[in-house]
Amino acid sequence: MNKVPILICLPDNRLLEIDSNETILDALLKGDIAHISVCGGKANCSTCRIMVLDGIKNCSPPTSIEQALAKKLDFPFHVRLACQTKLSNSATIRRLVLDEGDIDLIDHQLTTGAINTERNVALLMANIRGATNFDEVNFPYDIVYVMGRYFSQMQKIIEKYGGTISNVMGRKMLVAFGLKEFDISATERATWAALEMFKSVQELNTLLNQMRYRPLNLSMGIHSGSVVFVPLVAAQSTLLTPLGEVAAIVNLLESANKLKGTQLLVSQDVYQVIKNQARVGNQIILKEKETALQAYEILAMQGTPPIIEDVEVVPRRQRLLTFVKKFAGSWLKSS
Repeated sequence: MNKVPILICLPDNRLLEIDSNETILDALLKGDIAHISVCGGKANCSTCRIMVLDGIKNCSPPTSIEQALAKKLDFPFHVRLACQTKLSNSATIRRLVLDEGDIDLIDHQLTTGAINTERNVALLMANIRGATNFDEVNFPYDIVYVMGRYFSQMQKIIEKYGGTISNVMGRKMLVAFGLKEFDISATERATWAALEMFKSVQELNTLLNQMRYRPLNLSMGIHSGSVVFVPLVAAQSTLLTPLGEVAAIVNLLESANKLKGTQLLVSQDVYQVIKNQARVGNQIILKEKETALQAYEILAMQGTPPIIEDVEVVPRRQRLLTFVKKFAGSWLKSS
């Protein structure tokens, strides 16, 4: 006599018998567990997603439509769609969509795509330093104008080198290189982009001086490693906050410029990649709690910059309007 597979469902703490010919969604609904499936089991919404805690080998292979959705949403192997998954033997699952808040998150993921796993990236932190009363001596119009010009120029350079502005915090800007696909050149591209950003700010300062604005002084740090990105606002799919040690270290590197009198500091990991191209100034030891971090001042790079050739260039006016709309609130809150 064949043993009937048992489905253990959390957080409901329910045990259900499941037929090998029915999907997990069918078994849950038959067992009076109100499992959400907005599209009615057609693999269009992913609201029936589950995590297989035990018995993944007993799950049927993903169907082609499940594979497509899982790829779009970057699901790990043990997150499955209940409407597409059958069991050959017992398994333990956890339902992942429990209320309207979860449905809102999924709607955002389907619209924009999702970043659910760790990514190897190069992070660049840029901060405007120098005029500490910049926000006090200028009117809101002046702040938006100057920062609009700044971000418009920075975005053009960042896109040129394949980077993505993931977040802006007042006068700080966080940029990720290799967010879509990491390779060693992501670290190189971050360093080349930083140096070109310095040059662009110098040119911008010439214009600002003619208009009687105070100059912008740029400070940057670069580190690379594994990062988890968390989307903050559903309406702004590229507004991401990185979590993890890499994000903390890149912030430490940027902050150290003020104390060390430098402009661009990179970590040991970054230096190992670019050392054959980089002209190095000071070598600095930074203290992070009980850990000593080696940092290098980068003055210039030699060779040919690794520019991303197929980047779509957004018209200048459109870039400016996009950043004014996206980040004006952040600048004014910091004033």
